[in-house]
Amino acid sequence: MAVIAFDLDGTLSDPAQGITASINYALEKLDAASIAPKDLTQYIGPPLVGTFSQLLNTTEEAVIHQAITLYRERYMAIGYTENILYPGIPELLKALISQGYRLYIVTAKRTDIAQSVIDYFELSSYFIDVLGCGLSRHKAELLHDIQRHEKAALWMIGDRASDMAAGQGLSTCVGVLWGYGSEEELTEAGAEVLIHQPKELLAYLQQENR
Repeated sequence: MAVIAFDLDGTLSDPAQGITASINYALEKLDAASIAPKDLTQYIGPPLVGTFSQLLNTTEEAVIHQAITLYRERYMAIGYTENILYPGIPELLKALISQGYRLYIVTAKRTDIAQSVIDYFELSSYFIDVLGCGLSRHKAELLHDIQRHEKAALWMIGDRASDMAAGQGLSTCVGVLWGYGSEEELTEAGAEVLIHQPKELLAYLQQENR
C-alpha cells in the first residue's frame, strides 16, 4: 500500500496564532518592531532560519539562532496549544489508516516540537513516525529516509512551495489549498494535483491506488 508524508503546519493544522505570536515575541525580545499577524502568515511553513534572516535583515548566524531560540521559548510553552486542527482531518486520517495507508509527518519543525503538536491533538496513533528538519536537515532528506525504509509509492502532501520542492523526483506532489500556499505558488513549485478539501484528498488517493 502507498505511503503518505504529510506536512504539518497549514496542512493538518492551522498554526497561525501560535506562530505569529511567537515570531513577534522573538522580535520584541531582540528590540525589533513587531509585525501585524496578517503580514506574518507568509512565513508559516518555510524554515525559521530564512524567516528570521529576512525579518531581521541579517545573515549573522548567531543572531538568527538567538531569534529561533526565543521563538521556541514561547512556542514550546504555549504556542503549540494555539494550533487549530482543520475540519475533516481526523476523519481523513482514520479513513486512510483503515484502508491500509502508511502515514508519516514530514515538517520543517524540530521533531520534538512537531510531536508535541501531534500529541496535543491525540493523533499519534495514526502515524508511523514524526520526522522534523530542525536546523540541520531538509524535507527532501526526510523523504529519502522514508523511501529507503518503505520502498513503496510515496505521496507528499503539503500547502507550500517548500513541500512541493522537497518531493520532486521522490514522490507524487499534492498541494492542498486550505493552508497558506496559493494555487500559483504550488503549481509553480511542481504540484501535480491541487486539492481543495480533505474529503477530496481521500477520493483522489482512493482513485490513484485502486
